[in-house]
Amino acid sequence: MAEQKQLTTSLEDYLEAILLLERKNRVARVKDIACLLQVQMPSVTGALRSLRDKELVNYKKNSFISLTDKGMEIAKDILTRHSIIRKFLERILLLPAGIADEQACKIEHLIDGMTLRRLYNTCRFLQNQLINKEIYSEEEWLKIIDEEVEYPSYPEEEFKND
Repeated sequence: MAEQKQLTTSLEDYLEAILLLERKNRVARVKDIACLLQVQMPSVTGALRSLRDKELVNYKKNSFISLTDKGMEIAKDILTRHSIIRKFLERILLLPAGIADEQACKIEHLIDGMTLRRLYNTCRFLQNQLINKEIYSEEEWLKIIDEEVEYPSYPEEEFKND
């Protein structure tokens, strides 16, 4: 999505927050966005002006904020990326929910479509083949992936096909 590449990480976070608030409360307000993103209200209004200029939100001072169709499309894409990454981190790497969510929030802005698709498919495969079919219990899987190791100086050497 070309428009999305022009957005900063921060502006993507604002779109995602507005979508989450609209889903939860049916409306988004400056103070709710500030609370959700843990930022000051003047920061929110500055971001909203920028998003309005890009025609991604409908925003007027002292009124509710809503996503335009274009803003909604981008926000849904961001939320989808976040969800896929979070599920992978929680279900496959067995990270605690809070850590998985925090890490997903960072990765969602950097990941490209091919990597996201492969991460999603890997998550589905491993979930279905290893965990759902009870080849490994969650505890056994955690023991395998959480083993303390010393990383090789050149990790690519370890993964070379002979």
